[in-house]
Amino acid sequence: MTHDPLDPFGWAPERAGLFLDFDGVLSGIAAEPDEAVIRDGMADLLVELSGVLGRVAVISGRPVRYLDDMVPTEIDVVGLYGLEWRHCGVRHTLHQAEPYRSAVRELVELATEAFGAAIVEAKGLSLTLHYRSDPDLAPRLSEWAAEQAERTGMEHRPAKRSFELHPPIRRDKGTALIELAEDLDPVACVGDDLGDLPAFDGLDELDVHGVATLRVAVDSAEAPPILRNRADIVVDGPAGAEELLRSILAQAQAATGRARS
Repeated sequence: MTHDPLDPFGWAPERAGLFLDFDGVLSGIAAEPDEAVIRDGMADLLVELSGVLGRVAVISGRPVRYLDDMVPTEIDVVGLYGLEWRHCGVRHTLHQAEPYRSAVRELVELATEAFGAAIVEAKGLSLTLHYRSDPDLAPRLSEWAAEQAERTGMEHRPAKRSFELHPPIRRDKGTALIELAEDLDPVACVGDDLGDLPAFDGLDELDVHGVATLRVAVDSAEAPPILRNRADIVVDGPAGAEELLRSILAQAQAATGRARS
């Protein structure tokens, strides 16, 4: 008999965890950073999932403030790879990150002066330099980010058609997932970018402890091959991600219905 990787969500859905990236998963990839919006119907779908699963959360490199109005308050949100989060509608910031706000402000000013405002996405506790509109700019941005990281002590990270500068604090999607997944089984993560690889690593850690896990890669022309290679399931774009989430919902609802009958 062929094993369906979604079967674990029919075992005990009240103990299941579902963790999702935002860009490229819940939204399409936008030409400009501030144009990404959640897909029609996806917010309601997340609320339905949260009603039958143990925990549903969005783990993103976006600031919480960007996601606040799009992601329903029933859903936990982790922003900036764990430097900030929203729980029960209340925003929180990792206090160790606060001292880096002034450094980020300075870097935003320098980057804007060097490359223009359209390239720079200020996130409060970090910043992202985008080259989607001008791929030839990538080497210069990478060199500049590396130089600034060495000068300021910030961490230089490659991302999707961009480079990021973060406080040197051990926080990523993997650490966020491990914290949120405590006492959950099964646990799934849906992502589309290099930043989601640490979350897949977090699932590897849960595997060691006997937790059923599921890695889902959302494919696109920009999806890194390594993410697809690490995945248990590959779906086609945000539409494929939505279809998968509806399948998980159906599994969980069926199990909940059986338990009540």
